[in-house]
Amino acid sequence: MKIDVTVLAATEFFAIPWLVGQDQDFFSKRGVEVENILAGSGGSATLRTQLSGDAPIGEIGYKSVLDAWSQDIPVRAVGGGAQGPYGGEFYALADNDRVNGIADIKKWAYTNPGSSVYALSFLLPKEAGLSTDGERIAAGGVGEGAALLEAGTVDAAWLPPSLASRNKGKFKQVVATSDYLTDFQQSVITTSPAYAEEHPDVVRAVLAGWQESARWIAENPNRAAQLYAEHVDLPVKAAVGVVKGAIESNVWNVGFNPAALERATEAAVVSGFKGEVDYCEFFDGSFLPEGAARELPTKCGT
Repeated sequence: MKIDVTVLAATEFFAIPWLVGQDQDFFSKRGVEVENILAGSGGSATLRTQLSGDAPIGEIGYKSVLDAWSQDIPVRAVGGGAQGPYGGEFYALADNDRVNGIADIKKWAYTNPGSSVYALSFLLPKEAGLSTDGERIAAGGVGEGAALLEAGTVDAAWLPPSLASRNKGKFKQVVATSDYLTDFQQSVITTSPAYAEEHPDVVRAVLAGWQESARWIAENPNRAAQLYAEHVDLPVKAAVGVVKGAIESNVWNVGFNPAALERATEAAVVSGFKGEVDYCEFFDGSFLPEGAARELPTKCGT
């Protein structure tokens, strides 16, 4: 079986387990060939890429999937993904003496509505005990926040780790997400209920391959960084920094993490989500590989 997958911010660390799975045959040895990693542009745009194309499985921002599910769009979370705060940092221009910390930010730039970055722009000031009333401006993509900073349109912007690592003298970090959050579900691995019913072995193979990839990255960070550097045309030294930062924050986990899910739901509510989350309906853990955690924030019937 050959499939494509769609991955939010596919030029960032989210893509690394998929790249490793391709390179090390962790998917193909289970009977599934992941041919192309299709890039989404963050948030709901990535989910639209998945639902409108031929990519039956994707790794999508948590809030985007939650919003879609609450609107009865046929999508289910079948695996974990990025569960730590790594990569959620906000930056200002290095020579901007007025903006040096989270309390100085009045205008935030994020990627797209529904993205985890959008949610963080509300949750972080809330966790800091500050007002969440500041202005939010959609940059329209993963790296476009840099242009808004340079134009003086915003005080701070989320910048992806790869871009920040290339421009250490140009931008300064003013919000480190790990100062305020530990567990945080940035993304979930998704498919449609219909596809899962028609191709359960494919879903299981992809999740098992992804799990093996995450373990391999922890044991082979330099080789994983080389694959990533080739994928995004990033200097290897910078790629090593990205990979090791992700490993140190325990960002990759194919299973479920109740604390990460609850915090992500809190962020979704802060940024406008309304309604109750039925985790037992929203998530389907029946495809997870052996050894993956299946615990959800609420107990589900057998």
